This record gives sequence, C-alpha cells and structure tokens, in this order.
Amino acid sequence: MSISVLAWVFGGFETFKYVLIIFGFFISILIKEVNAKNEYLFYYNNGISKMHLFVYGFLMNFVFSMVLILVINVVLKLV
Repeated sequence: MSISVLAWVFGGFETFKYVLIIFGFFISILIKEVNAKNEYLFYYNNGISKMHLFVYGFLMNFVFSMVLILVINVVLKLV
C-alpha cells in the first residue's frame, strides 16, 4: 500500500489505480515470500496449493481495488 501511496503523490490518481491493482499485490507477495516463506501450512493441510492461494488473492485484490476506485471516482465527482 505504501508504494501505491507514493504513486498517488508523484503520479496522481490515474497512476495510483494501476500501481494498487498490479504492483501492490505482487510486492506484498514478494515480501511474504522473503520474510515468512514456510507459513502456508494451514493452506497446505486444507488442500489449497500456493498457486491457488495467489490466484484467489489476486482476484480478490482486483475486485476490492476496482470497488475502491469506483467509490473514490464517485466521491471526487461529487466534490
């Protein structure tokens, strides 16, 4: 999220949207992989692979980001 905020400060809202949706998720996955690589036991025990977890996480991030962007656009148009 901090990288997305930097994009907002230096590039405006248009840049923020794309950075939040794409790079924000992948950077958080990278940090998770570097700092806590073996903390997926709960998902492995329930039959969920790491790839399924990443894909589902990306899809949920995409949906949440799109809703957030729509809400911000509506608020900005009302102001």
